[in-house]
Amino acid sequence: MTDLLNKELTGTIIGVYYDVYNGTGRTYPEYVYENAMLGDLQGLHIPCRRQDEYRVFYKDRLVGVQQLDLFVADEVVVELKVVPSLTPIHRAQAISYLKVTGKRVGLLFNFGGAEPQFERLYFSPRTPEDDVDAAIRALPEPSISYLTPEITYAIIGGLFEVHTLLGPGFIHRIYANACYYELQLRGLDVGAQKAYQVIYHNRPVGKIKFGHLRVCDLAFVFPVAVQHINDVRINNLKDWMRVQDVPLGILANFQDTSLRPVVLRI
Repeated sequence: MTDLLNKELTGTIIGVYYDVYNGTGRTYPEYVYENAMLGDLQGLHIPCRRQDEYRVFYKDRLVGVQQLDLFVADEVVVELKVVPSLTPIHRAQAISYLKVTGKRVGLLFNFGGAEPQFERLYFSPRTPEDDVDAAIRALPEPSISYLTPEITYAIIGGLFEVHTLLGPGFIHRIYANACYYELQLRGLDVGAQKAYQVIYHNRPVGKIKFGHLRVCDLAFVFPVAVQHINDVRINNLKDWMRVQDVPLGILANFQDTSLRPVVLRI
């Protein structure tokens, strides 16, 4: 039974969490709690690594590396947060890290709340095709309001596939690389763009590093990983589309439990 997996080890880690929570304040940066837990676990002769880098694969392609907070005894992924309360996106991120490591058990701890808060997480591998099929079935039918409905639908389907297989919690570059590969697999002509120009009074005034994709010279794909989609300056993206004479843009925030692509038109 999954609730018995690594029961003794996770019980010990939870005990360390309570010790650190009760022995520290609530306003420290995350690394302070990481260091405290790492020291206590090592004091108990439990092997533990901090900020290990793990290679992230999308299908058969390496798309980047991601750091984990703590990895205990090569079995349990431990993620720490300093927030008022844990939310579904925090859980989804931790599950994504279980996928990366190929492990089944994770612990999510919060040091920012007025009371201790933690969750045990279990990852049961499913057939990826089943998850992807469910996501694709949820897509709306192509609309004639799109300039290129077939291409738009293929792009959005690809974005849903990336989100379904990877999940939230990774850095922007990993999603950009995965989207590039997925759209290539779908037979689309894709070019990787590393920056865009800020346009002021119809003239470029500065280059901003920003990984995005140009698809079939008809659309830009803007994959992001931000807490709030409103943090993205959509008007800047539209200005860039206008200068590049690309009529369609698709903005996708992968830092969410559900993908909600935003279609941009000029």
